Amino acid sequence: MEHWVQSYGIRNFAVRLRRREMMQNQARTFEKLHALRNEMRDMVAHGGHWDDFALRVFRFQAECNGPYGTFVKLRGVNPDHVGSIEQIPFLPVEFFQTHRISVFPETLPNEKVFLSSGTSGQIRSQHVVDDSVWYDDMAEQGYKTTLGSLDDTAFFGLLPGYLERGQSSLVHMVRNFMSRTGVKDPDQRFFLKDFAGLEGALMELKQEGNGTRKVCIIGVTHALLGWAERESAIASNWPKLQIRIVETGGMKGQGPERIRAEVHSLLAPLSTGGVTGSEYGMTEMLSQAWSKKNGRFESPPWLQIWIGSMSDPGDWLTSGRQGRIHVMDLTNLSSCSFLATGDLGRRFDDGSFEVLGRFDHAEVRGCNLMTVE
Repeated sequence: MEHWVQSYGIRNFAVRLRRREMMQNQARTFEKLHALRNEMRDMVAHGGHWDDFALRVFRFQAECNGPYGTFVKLRGVNPDHVGSIEQIPFLPVEFFQTHRISVFPETLPNEKVFLSSGTSGQIRSQHVVDDSVWYDDMAEQGYKTTLGSLDDTAFFGLLPGYLERGQSSLVHMVRNFMSRTGVKDPDQRFFLKDFAGLEGALMELKQEGNGTRKVCIIGVTHALLGWAERESAIASNWPKLQIRIVETGGMKGQGPERIRAEVHSLLAPLSTGGVTGSEYGMTEMLSQAWSKKNGRFESPPWLQIWIGSMSDPGDWLTSGRQGRIHVMDLTNLSSCSFLATGDLGRRFDDGSFEVLGRFDHAEVRGCNLMTVE
């Protein structure tokens, strides 16, 4: 009995010691993460050297994010020897389907988990977010950088599919935009396919004031196309509203696939001036790129797009060439900022880019996959 008690005491002590070490490691990770977020906030406000910051983020994530650190090692990369973004290994987004991609290996009390849209039979990606306020702040900053201020804008969501499945980062973002523009009950401004309800809400908004009011309707493409078929949907019905339409992609199983030019032509009557915007994002990202028109996406400086060869992950392509879209999203500080997507695209000299479709093997999900001519 004495030997058993002694052995049990040793094991118990070892468990407590491991737990203590884990808590200490987690505290150090929090400290590093907090410092990086403060530095990034300062750079967003005042500018800075984003490439140098990206290298510091890479080394932090290679050290603290277990799955990503293992991926880096298996690629034969020593983080201390990486001197440019081109040398950084980009993690395929498929890893989010099978691994907890986070600098915190265990569940945190206040963490939020976003799930990809997926379709029947697909494994949904899970993106662990330790601080949703950070996501809210940076999503707003990204919108301001590319499309302008949220102030005096009334946001509406036409997002069937995302609403039903739940835990959508897109719905979370739009709901946050509504809240930050003074909407007390954002759920009243989301619509599935209740087109008459959306039109009624626009009519009420038109009657509220004397001046012109800015409106942004963010919608999944198939739902916007369904609304555009109604004669009552045209923007001229609300002369006091300056309406911007932003399509997020999404036609899988909802009718024929269309090229972007055709889609935007069909959606033109919905917006003031006949111009349709677009949003590019995905569950594994925390930032978004936005297009004012014609599917040419712009992104804030902390979101950079790289185009890689479809056969060689270390071969970066020059402007104008088609290849696999790689995303450097520095908002993703607590997960992974360097992602290889399943999307095809091309980048231009001014930093803007187009999305051309998916790899043959890639799952079709809710990110913006309208093709171009």
